[in-house]
Amino acid sequence: MARWKLMNAHYLNTVDPVKWEYTEVDRTSGRPIRKQFTVPRLLDPKDPQDWTTRWGNKDNAEGEIIVCQPGKGEAHDIGFLGDPTPDMVPVDDEAKEISASFADHWRYKPDGESGGYSQSLVDKFQSEMAETEAKPATVQVEGLADLVAAIGTLVQQSAPVRRV
Repeated sequence: MARWKLMNAHYLNTVDPVKWEYTEVDRTSGRPIRKQFTVPRLLDPKDPQDWTTRWGNKDNAEGEIIVCQPGKGEAHDIGFLGDPTPDMVPVDDEAKEISASFADHWRYKPDGESGGYSQSLVDKFQSEMAETEAKPATVQVEGLADLVAAIGTLVQQSAPVRRV
C-alpha cells in the first residue's frame, strides 16, 4: 500500500477523471457545441464532503482525506495520478519510502503553517526577488570603456569650431 493523508487542499488528477464541460451555441447553425476537458479534482480536508474517513456524530463530526496510488490503497481511498507533495503525510511504510525519495526535490521546508508548502514557496520566491531587485545591477561589458572613449573623441572632432 502507498497511502497519504492530505494536510491542505490539493488539486489532484484522480483515477476517476473529473470532466468540465464548456458549452456554446454556434451562431450559424444555432446548435450547441460541447467540449469536455479533464481537470484536476479539488480535495479539501476542511470540506466534509471530501472526507474518506469520518468519525464522531452528526453534530461533532471530524474526518480526513486519504489518497493512494492507483490500486495500492483501501476501497474508500481516492486514487491519484502523479507524485506526492510535501503536504501529504505518509500513512504506511511504502508511502514513507516514496516520500523519502523526493527529499532532495523538496529541499525547502516551510517555517510555519501559513498556507502550507506551496504558499511558503511563493513567499520564499518573493523575498528572493525583493533581495535581487534591491541590489544595484553591475553589468560589465568587455571593451565598453574603450568604446565610450572613442565616442567622446568623435564628438569632439565633429563639433563645429566656434570663432570668437
